[in-house]
Amino acid sequence: MAYRKFIYNNDEYYFNFSSFKQYFSKKRKEDHVKVGDLEYLLASNINITKEAVHNWRMSSNGPSDIQLVTQIAKFFNISDVTLLLTKEKEVNTNMLTDLQLQSFKKVYDSILDFLDEFNESDGFNDLWFEVEGDPNDKKGLIWDVVNKKHEGVMKTLNKEYFYLKNTALYEELENYIYNDMYDIYETKKLDYAYRFEALGTDQPTTQDDYTKALNKINEIVNKYYK
Repeated sequence: MAYRKFIYNNDEYYFNFSSFKQYFSKKRKEDHVKVGDLEYLLASNINITKEAVHNWRMSSNGPSDIQLVTQIAKFFNISDVTLLLTKEKEVNTNMLTDLQLQSFKKVYDSILDFLDEFNESDGFNDLWFEVEGDPNDKKGLIWDVVNKKHEGVMKTLNKEYFYLKNTALYEELENYIYNDMYDIYETKKLDYAYRFEALGTDQPTTQDDYTKALNKINEIVNKYYK
């Protein structure tokens, strides 16, 4: 991870990758846009490359100067730029205490609950029969239901910040929850026909998405818990 020190109002700061990802996720959900599309919109708005924004989401190579951070804040309608800054560097380590492992287990269980429900409901496709409302509004209503489930996992991670802060694990879990978990149900995949049409094509099926997401979180487990 690349750290650049900024001077703002005579204080020293670093870019807060965690805060950036939270505002990015909030904007994506509010505007119902894909991750890649929002990366492009932000990049175009502040005149940088899409790859640079992607790196920020991956917690690497942060913005080069405070002016750029100010532009990011403006894009996200953040009135106080320090909400995108922190005075502490994150410490990367794979060594976890017993309390940190317990916190990790709570987050892992929450992720598995989400993935299991995703798999058992055929990619949340069953919600088309369970959610009541105007057929023309169904997709938006389902999106709201799934987002609340996703936010539940995010809240579990946030509750464990006390023990997991300043660890590389927290950063990896953030990236996984904000990116990998979203990818399995992003906008087009909540269309009623998507899961049926996925069969026999090159687009991922429910099982494909579930297996990929499960394997990814288990790779993180194997990395931090032997």
